[in-house]
Amino acid sequence: MNAIIELKDIKRDFLVGNETVHALRGVSFAIQPGEFVTIMGTSGSGKSTFLKIAGTLEKPDTGAVFLNGIQINGLSQKKICKIRQKKIGFIFQQYQLLPEYTIWDNVCMPLYIAHTVPDKAYIRQLLEKVGLWDRNGDYPDQLSGGEQQRVAIARAMAAKPGVILADEPTGNLDYQTGQEIMKLICASRELYRQTIVMVTHDMDSANYADRIMYMEDGALR
Repeated sequence: MNAIIELKDIKRDFLVGNETVHALRGVSFAIQPGEFVTIMGTSGSGKSTFLKIAGTLEKPDTGAVFLNGIQINGLSQKKICKIRQKKIGFIFQQYQLLPEYTIWDNVCMPLYIAHTVPDKAYIRQLLEKVGLWDRNGDYPDQLSGGEQQRVAIARAMAAKPGVILADEPTGNLDYQTGQEIMKLICASRELYRQTIVMVTHDMDSANYADRIMYMEDGALR
């Protein structure tokens, strides 16, 4: 079976003042369709940079990124954006909901950006799944942190992506709410047959994955 995401010898450096920070030092990684992999590591270990490159939000300095066997980082930015919109959903620690839009419109936003007509029955199903259908006309500031993260999960799935990338999805939540979010992610994975890559420093969240890997000083093991 071919890997759905594969990174080969990825290197990424940043210049901070006069100092070069080696965020990723020759990282290689592969995940199979339907698998759930967690990347653990302390703050500054390179986890978020890894996730951004795996999700085509950033390009590596050297190395190759493959999605469904196609090398992505050699394509134009326009082509990369189109592939990302169709193939990948993102769950962010900070939720990144748009305060001026309703919950319904926040969930549909990836489709609006891609100039795609939302499947209303499917969007309703997502909102019912996360327990917020009755709040679809509300705005983000009317929801709790856990409810906002549930909206973010529904938004990540709006375009029916094959891959979900989650960056510290429980980082801003209390323990009980975080566990509820992890159970929701796992249930959605089973329902929609998605592949998940999650970065976290929380072992309780990491243990939901099929496989745990560790990032330390820009290296993956």
